Amino acid sequence: MYKVAEIYNLLATISPFELQAKWDNSGLNIGSMESLCRHIYTALELDYQILDSIQPQSIVIVHHPIIFKPLQNFNDDVYPCNLIAKCIQKEICVIAMHTNFDITHLNESLSNALELEALGFHYSTTKDFSRLYSTVSQDITIESLALHIKKKLQIQYIRYSKGTDTTNTLYITCGSNASSYMIAKRGDCIITGDIKYHDAMIANSNGISFIDIRHFESECIFANLVAKILQLHNIQAIILHSHNPFCYI
Repeated sequence: MYKVAEIYNLLATISPFELQAKWDNSGLNIGSMESLCRHIYTALELDYQILDSIQPQSIVIVHHPIIFKPLQNFNDDVYPCNLIAKCIQKEICVIAMHTNFDITHLNESLSNALELEALGFHYSTTKDFSRLYSTVSQDITIESLALHIKKKLQIQYIRYSKGTDTTNTLYITCGSNASSYMIAKRGDCIITGDIKYHDAMIANSNGISFIDIRHFESECIFANLVAKILQLHNIQAIILHSHNPFCYI
């Protein structure tokens, strides 16, 4: 049996919850610190398929919090109350590790998967939840960079927009962080997901480029990554694979 507080405290040492963004809701979303659970699961986020796979009296560690904003009512016919009600019924506790885990682990794992060193880029610093990479060698074209990322992530389709033809500075954030264009400078390229049309238009007018690697594709490694980290602490977690809500034809 695992006590929720023990798992929570371990996760806090791995990725401190106080690192999360002010708007975030990482931490214990559902359940009690005093609860005892028989199984531990990891998943990108909660959905009905995930909940159906989880045994009663379990802990599930997710990336996306199930509760982002204060609930004005508890209507279990609609999201997220429908999922919360099922968790309560099955005695499932939910711990979210979102922007804190982005900073400590997930952005780095995504960056490593892109193999940017092969293009001459090297990590320089972290800024506004993004990892910054730069190169002192010849600038790379946005098209070449997009093709490299497409190959490394094995994405069938990739979107990009050009503020300039080339770049030597990259902002990399898994999930969605298009607002990085507000702190980037002319010639920079932002690699993230969920880029809106108007964000791209504004960024392009300021000479900033975007490469949209999509939200799910940038974060789907979360469950495996957390399970491997827990294994180092002699805790076995069951990996559950969340489904991508989008279909492509």
